[in-house]
Amino acid sequence: MYWVVNHFYLVLAVFGSAGIAAGVHMFFRRWRQRRLLEDTPAAHIRSAAQGYVKLSGRAQSVDGKSLRAPLTGRSCVWWTYCVEERGSYVRAANRLLNINRGTSDQPFVLTEQGDHCLVDPDGAEIEPSDRTVWYGNSPDDIPPPRWSGIAMGFGHSYRYVEAILTEDSELSVLGEFRADTRMVTSTIADEAAALLSRWKQNQPALVARFDTNHDGVIDAAEWEAARSAALAEAQRDRLQKAPEARVCVLARPRGHQPFLIAAQSAGQLARTEGRRALAGLMLTLLSLVLTCHAIAHIR
Repeated sequence: MYWVVNHFYLVLAVFGSAGIAAGVHMFFRRWRQRRLLEDTPAAHIRSAAQGYVKLSGRAQSVDGKSLRAPLTGRSCVWWTYCVEERGSYVRAANRLLNINRGTSDQPFVLTEQGDHCLVDPDGAEIEPSDRTVWYGNSPDDIPPPRWSGIAMGFGHSYRYVEAILTEDSELSVLGEFRADTRMVTSTIADEAAALLSRWKQNQPALVARFDTNHDGVIDAAEWEAARSAALAEAQRDRLQKAPEARVCVLARPRGHQPFLIAAQSAGQLARTEGRRALAGLMLTLLSLVLTCHAIAHIR
């Protein structure tokens, strides 16, 4: 009996210590994100400097091609889901085991008063515009989410969770604003190829311009010169375009700053992070009391 009681308090002390670590981590992480949300000035897409910024706008799909959430088929710009199976653990107490999950990584567009930029959601902490939970009895034959809530989980073997960012939802994004060089280069190359195609339709003008040895044929070296000229002209056209035509992306920062995407205002998100920081502090204090109580009873 003595050994059982002592062992119980030892396990309690271990769990309490884990709670302290988790609570401290949660508090400092959430408090830091709250401070960044409050201290980072709001910027506009048109005038934002490259670097760590806070932007807001509406979510739009790329080229009008919305995504479909895999479980429910709802239209969205981003989705994540998981299917969990209920299993037995520690004397028939129930726990949920992930058996299938996924998250979309396709970019979407953030628009603000006619200006826009791409958002690459990879690595972001996302507050969705809708999160649905429902229950069933099969990992494959997924039922429609007609009911949700903890009470509906009784008697079912599987839980399904799906979260989405809906089209046209209001978003706040805290991340790194930068030019996507790969995408810009690809676009210029496409424009140069289209320009070359137009030039080829007027062979006499093409020969007159690039046939440097005057043999009436565009050889490989002369064709390379034509390609270089088309690329240079496409680049000049790009520089002459309006600033809002630039291709910029909001993405995960290269440093250690948080990358946040939320279907709410920056002020609402800051308050949410503040409440989470407070919850972390409460978890730390309760775990500390529990650990001290357990240590005091260990012999």
